[in-house]
Amino acid sequence: MTQPIGSSPQTRAGQQRHLQHLVLRLTPALLLGLVLITPTAQANPTTTYRGTLGDTPVELALTYDSQYGGGMSGYWFSESERLPMALESTPFHSGSALLINIMDNPTLPATAVSLQPFAEGADALQGSLVDLRTGTQQPLQLQRVTRFGGSQREAFEGELLQPVFDRDFYFSVHAARKAGEEVAQVDSIRVISRATGKRVQEISGQWCLSSVGTKTLTFGHFHAEARMDFQVQGYRVEASDGRVWCSPTRYYLYNRDLRTYRSHPQLEQFAAQGDLRFSPSGQMEFSQQDFINYDQRTRRWDYYRVITPERLEYLSSGEERF
Repeated sequence: MTQPIGSSPQTRAGQQRHLQHLVLRLTPALLLGLVLITPTAQANPTTTYRGTLGDTPVELALTYDSQYGGGMSGYWFSESERLPMALESTPFHSGSALLINIMDNPTLPATAVSLQPFAEGADALQGSLVDLRTGTQQPLQLQRVTRFGGSQREAFEGELLQPVFDRDFYFSVHAARKAGEEVAQVDSIRVISRATGKRVQEISGQWCLSSVGTKTLTFGHFHAEARMDFQVQGYRVEASDGRVWCSPTRYYLYNRDLRTYRSHPQLEQFAAQGDLRFSPSGQMEFSQQDFINYDQRTRRWDYYRVITPERLEYLSSGEERF
């Protein structure tokens, strides 16, 4: 519950008393920070395929997860609907058939992709699109386009959809990695019209491709505008040793007047200093290490409203107990 701000001096004994509690609270954040800034190999390779369903162009992306004996996820995209829809994470055994649900309905999927036989990373796939309500099947043949990730010996370059969309747009990233490199670089984020399938905006820059490439962009509503906003991790090369760091976090908010996505330097500055969180109403909440009172077990949060993709307005502050 949010309370009015109160202040009291912290004692050395109080800090020591809550040290263990603090370590436990900070450990997840520290681990998250390491994930964000430490380069990692593409542990979850994604392979994209294209083909046709009847006369309609379609695209399938399959992401391999080696945990728990192996599983597949990814997305399905059809030009007739222009909705990149996530696939349900599904166990599989190499050489056997794969039946993977398209999450068009999160509680009761209506369609699935059946691939017989199936091998992860295969050059070609064949099977059918299955209507789970009627059992009707449409033949499906797909050819491999790009394999993102896998062995560091493998170079790649290609475009990867992000399986999130809003009423007007869907999104893709263009990424490349040279043989021997550990981290793939995204050099372009593309905003595509659902109505026409045409690119309406291309944002150029340097960002990291996520270890799961289809999750490179993290979406949310960062201000009151109804359209989706997104964040992405930057790509930075350390001058002293050449190491790649996936930081800082970059924020892109939709500007209704300009009808484009724009970066938000103030949000990025706050993110570099502490923790950010967003409410559905478009309120941004900020806290940092200095806002924690270990004696009283409280943490201060400052509340802001995002006025435009370039401006913030301070609203108030409050405390939360931990």
